[in-house]
Amino acid sequence: MGTDLFSLLPTFRMVATTGGFTAASGRLGVTPSAVSQKIRQIEHLLGARLFERTSRSVRLTEAGRLLLQNTDRAFIDIADALDLVRTVEKRPAGNLRINLSRLAAQVCILPRLAAFVRHYPDIVVELTTDDRPVDIVAGGFDAGIRFADTLEMDMIARAIGPVLRRSVVTSRIYLEAAGVPQHPDDLENHHVIRYRLPESQRLVPLTFNVAGQELRIDPPPRLVFDDNHHFDFALRSGLGVAQLFRETEVNAIDAGELVELLTQFEPRPVQFQLYYPTRNRPPKLRAFIEWFCD
Repeated sequence: MGTDLFSLLPTFRMVATTGGFTAASGRLGVTPSAVSQKIRQIEHLLGARLFERTSRSVRLTEAGRLLLQNTDRAFIDIADALDLVRTVEKRPAGNLRINLSRLAAQVCILPRLAAFVRHYPDIVVELTTDDRPVDIVAGGFDAGIRFADTLEMDMIARAIGPVLRRSVVTSRIYLEAAGVPQHPDDLENHHVIRYRLPESQRLVPLTFNVAGQELRIDPPPRLVFDDNHHFDFALRSGLGVAQLFRETEVNAIDAGELVELLTQFEPRPVQFQLYYPTRNRPPKLRAFIEWFCD
C-alpha cells in the first residue's frame, strides 16, 4: 500500500500545481483520464478527498492543500539528490524551472540564454513568465526572479541582470502637440500611459527624485496596460508619455524615435534578484547562477 501511495504522489502534485487534470496530463505525457484515475486511487488510499471538482475548475480541498504543502520539501530534496547523482561523472543536467516576470525574462535571461543552452546541453530550461507573485516552492520551481521588495521570505537572493534606470519617455509627435513637461507635477496635464499590476490590480505610481526625496505621483491615466510590450506601440503612435525601464527602450531612444523627459528627476535605479530556497543548490542551478549572476 505504501509503495502505491508514494508512486501516486507525483501525479497529485502535478494536478495541484498546474491547476487541472488536462494541464497535468500534458506535463506527464498521459491522458487526462489516466490522471483522474490516479487521483481517485490516492484519495481512496488516504481516505480523504483532495480536490473539489466542477465542470469548469479543479481546486484543492483543505486535505489536499496540507498534503501539497507538507510534501514540498521532500520532493525538492529528492530532485536535488537525483541531480547530484546525474552529475557525479557528467556535466550539470536535468530540468531547471525558473519563474520570472516578463520584464526579467527580457532584460536578464533572453540576451544570454542561447549561449547558456549551447554550453549546457543536458540542462532543460523552463521559463515560466508571470507578473504576479508566485510561491516558487509550492510551484515546484528551482528559482525565481523578482525585484527585492517582492521576494518571498527565507530565500537566498543574488543580483541578476543590468541595473535598471526608470525614464519618462514619449515620441516627438506627442511633444509637438502637447508640449514638454518641466516638472513631475506637470504630468497631471498630460496623457499618461500607466501599468496595472495583474495580481493587486493597482496602478503602479510614477516615481521621481525631487531634491533628494522620493516623490510618487498618481496622475490620471489616458491608457492602462498590464503588458509592457503594449507601451512601445502606444508611445511610438504618439498617444502619451510613460515611465518605463530605460533598458527596454534604449534602442528607440538612441535612434531618436523616443525622447527622454524629466531626466533631472530620475529615481534611484533598481536591479532584479534571483532567489531560491535556503537549501543545497543542485549543480544545474549553480551553473545557472554562475552564468547569469556573475
